[in-house]
Amino acid sequence: MFSKKNIQEIPIEKTPHNSGGRRILAKKEEINSNYFEAFTYGYLAPKEKYSMHKHENIVEICLIIKGSGIIKNVKGEMEEFKPNDRFIFPSNTEHEIENTSEITAEFYFFRIQYK
Repeated sequence: MFSKKNIQEIPIEKTPHNSGGRRILAKKEEINSNYFEAFTYGYLAPKEKYSMHKHENIVEICLIIKGSGIIKNVKGEMEEFKPNDRFIFPSNTEHEIENTSEITAEFYFFRIQYK
């Protein structure tokens, strides 16, 4: 049987990145796959950022829904983002996401284990 949830019924929790929130739309335990890690919807208030972090052995795909800002890596390289931009962070790549806009930035994140 399939599984259905309304996104509004999924609680917003704090992220481990010192700011922002997220809804975990699908958890590893819900998917029958050795590679799926998570599917989340992230929120980042104006002028805040997800601090520098990496996902060990996990590829992260990010789709920007609302807001604009800057994504940086540990080397100081950066890219601006806006709605409909897509980023792929290879596993173990340190990065931070900063919302420079005046509205809450919103993102979809897909995380896939890399073996």
